[in-house]
Amino acid sequence: MFENEVKYEFFAKVMQINDSTYATKPITVLTEDNEMAIVRIKQEDELSLNKLYYFITEGIIFKEKIHLEVKEFKRLSEIEISDEKREKLMKFFYNHAPVDTIQIIKDIERIIESLENEVIKNLTKKIYQDKKNDFYLYPAATKYHHAYISGLAYHTHSMLRLAKGFLEVYPWLNQDLLLSGIILHDICKISEFDSYEGSNYTIKGKLIGHIAMGVSLLDGVAKELNYQDKEEVMLLQHIMLSHHYYGNFGSPKKPNIAEALMIHFIDNIDSKACVLGEELELVEKGDLTGPISVLERERYYKHKLSKE
Repeated sequence: MFENEVKYEFFAKVMQINDSTYATKPITVLTEDNEMAIVRIKQEDELSLNKLYYFITEGIIFKEKIHLEVKEFKRLSEIEISDEKREKLMKFFYNHAPVDTIQIIKDIERIIESLENEVIKNLTKKIYQDKKNDFYLYPAATKYHHAYISGLAYHTHSMLRLAKGFLEVYPWLNQDLLLSGIILHDICKISEFDSYEGSNYTIKGKLIGHIAMGVSLLDGVAKELNYQDKEEVMLLQHIMLSHHYYGNFGSPKKPNIAEALMIHFIDNIDSKACVLGEELELVEKGDLTGPISVLERERYYKHKLSKE
C-alpha cells in the first residue's frame, strides 16, 4: 500500500488514461510489484496506453485516497538498464517469447563475429548494431507466428540453429551468406510495426513492407561503407527479396541462389513448426487442435506418444 508524503520510484505499464478537470489527470498503472496505482500527471503531459514508463512519484491525498503525484517520468526506451532487467520487465508485463533473450544475444553476436567474409561481416554488424535494441523487443508478426515480445529474435535464433544442420548436410552452401541472410532477412519488421507491444502495421509497413525496406536499408549501408559495387550486397538483397518465395506473400523474386532457397525453406519450417507446437500445447493427448491458419487450416492430432 502507498502512503502520503512518501517517494516511490518504479516501472509501470499504463492501463487506463482518465480525463479530469483538475490541473492533473489520473492514470491507472500496473507497477512492477504487481500493484495497481493511480498516478497523477500534468494535463499537458502525455502517456500512451500499454506502454512502459519509469516513474518518480510522491504519495498525496486526493479526495481522501492516496494517489501518486508524478515528479518525473520517462519511457522505458529512454532509460539505461541492463539486458537482464529489461527482459524481466518484458516477461512480467507482456506476452513474451519462451526463451532466454540474454542467451540469444550472446549466440547471435558470436555468429556475427564468426563471419569470415569482410563485406558480409561489416554489413551485418553495422545493421545489427543500429537495430539491436528494437530487434530484441519486436515480434515477428502481428499474428500467426512469433507474435509476441522478442518474437523476431526468437524466430531468427531458431532459424540460425536450423541452419547448422543444413550446413552439415550440405557443406557446399556458403556459411557466411546463409547466416547473414537469416539475421538480416526480417530486420525491417522493426519498421513495419507501430510498436513492439501491441503491434499494428504502420502505413509504411502496409504500403512498402519489410522486404522492400530491408533492401533499401542494405543499399544505404552498403553505400555508407563503400560496398555498393560488391557482389555480396546483391546476393544479400536477393535473399531479402526472395525469402517469401511467392509474390502474393510479398516476394517480387523467387530464389535463384542456393542460400536464398535454403533460407526460404528454413523460414517456412520455423514459422509453421513454432505455431504447430504452440497449438499442440493447448490440447490434451487424444484431441485435435483447432484449425491452424498457417497450415491451410488443417487440424492436427496430439497422439499418445507426444512429449509433454
